[in-house]
Amino acid sequence: MIDFRYHLVSLISVFLALAVGIVLGAGPLRENLGDQLAGQVEQLRSEQDRLRTEADDLATRNDQLASFVSDIGPELVADTLPGARVAIITDDSSTRSDTDRISALLEQAGVASTIRVDLQPSLWEPGQEQKRAESVEQIRAIAPALLQDGLDDSEQLSAVVGDLLTPSGGDLGEDLRTQVWQVLTGHQMVALDGEMPAAVDGVVVAGAAPEQFADESEDEDAAAERAQSLLTTRTALLTALSETGVPAVVSAATPGNDASTGILRTVRGDGAFDALSTTDRLQEADGPLLAVLALIEQTRGGQGAYGTTADSDDRLPELPETSGLEDATGGDGADGTGQGETGGDGQGSGASGAPSDGGGAQ
Repeated sequence: MIDFRYHLVSLISVFLALAVGIVLGAGPLRENLGDQLAGQVEQLRSEQDRLRTEADDLATRNDQLASFVSDIGPELVADTLPGARVAIITDDSSTRSDTDRISALLEQAGVASTIRVDLQPSLWEPGQEQKRAESVEQIRAIAPALLQDGLDDSEQLSAVVGDLLTPSGGDLGEDLRTQVWQVLTGHQMVALDGEMPAAVDGVVVAGAAPEQFADESEDEDAAAERAQSLLTTRTALLTALSETGVPAVVSAATPGNDASTGILRTVRGDGAFDALSTTDRLQEADGPLLAVLALIEQTRGGQGAYGTTADSDDRLPELPETSGLEDATGGDGADGTGQGETGGDGQGSGASGAPSDGGGAQ
């Protein structure tokens, strides 16, 4: 049997340890620990202030470069695409002002004709299945070679749009092409601004910001169905373009400098689309120019992912026309997201004599 004195000694030991801990915690240990924590907090605060200052500085420099580049845009692209035929494909009216600026720059580049193809919601909206099925059947009767096995109606129609714009186009004659376009427009799958397009020499796909497709009245399941259908439609179109070899650029609006939720996430994250070039910041001052510069590079056999989001490769395509822009703006090659900027190795047609606004190339 354990003696009572054993319990007494144990209790006394516990209380002594507690007292010693209280004394040390309130005395020298508390002072050392407090000093250490205060020093760490101050160090973290200083680091945060430094990073915030750097971020603000980089954002300012990036805005300055964007303004500078957009100002000299017409000179940069002048006569770089003489006689070319270019199609601009859009998926939402919110990109209208941006695609108008792309069209103006293409005109400066010497493009002979620009056709605008607006993808309509009927192409992917839930509830429009019957209309899509009728469109597919009519196209099957006109040009069955355009349709592919294993695709649903939305994918079939999207792929047809891409094929009709390319030189192959299922080896269709002009009359059959026109008839297929009439099916697509008649069933409100697409809307055309301009003449019925023949094969083109280049394509710019202008993607709207993801929030432009949201419907606040929908529940989560309906919104998810809509988003998946839109993704399927876009993917089929881009797959058709990438397989044909026609120079093509995917340019998307990226509010908040975020490309993690839109069409760029699909293209930049899938090796199947490596043949396509991509640009972000379509909604910004220099966004349309980035798209046109990337198309110029595509026509010369180049490819890349350009802009300022985290998954871009460079700020600008590496072209003779863009050579020296960093020096002209006093930049250091950073882009505000940790991505380096390419300056090119040729003679700049627009930058060499351009006045600097003091901004950095970010």
